[in-house]
Amino acid sequence: MRGRKWRRDAHSKHRPQRLQLTSMMDILTVLLLFLLKSFVVDAEVVTPAPGVELPTSSADSNPESSLVIAVSGESILFANEPIASVADVLAQDDLLIRALDQKLDTAYKQMEELAQRRGKEAPEGKITIQGDRAIEFQLLQRVMYTCNFSGFDQVALAVVSEG
Repeated sequence: MRGRKWRRDAHSKHRPQRLQLTSMMDILTVLLLFLLKSFVVDAEVVTPAPGVELPTSSADSNPESSLVIAVSGESILFANEPIASVADVLAQDDLLIRALDQKLDTAYKQMEELAQRRGKEAPEGKITIQGDRAIEFQLLQRVMYTCNFSGFDQVALAVVSEG
């Protein structure tokens, strides 16, 4: 009995170990998800919302990461969610777009909490407006006023590079 056990143990020591692919696949999956997430965040400013045709520009600078408001001919979108219709916004007398102001206030409060956790005093008030090239200036003015009113004082307009 003892001889058999000794031979089995001695034989198993010389056998090559099998590679465990399960843990490697887990690591690769996490890396892939992280990379996809980082690409989606970076491309959010550049990729226009459906129905928005951005104007062209000769500017060479790359856009910075920020919150995005998309303004098409029919609606105003925040985080790809329709906030208000363009017809309703243009029909009101007030420059402030109330529905957009509420969403921006919520987003600004979340940014303040994150800034406090990171040890910063106040969040950067950066926002990008993707405005269709055919929208009226009055509508763009109201969106920009609402952004500034909500604490987003660094407003950028998204454009498509000519070259």
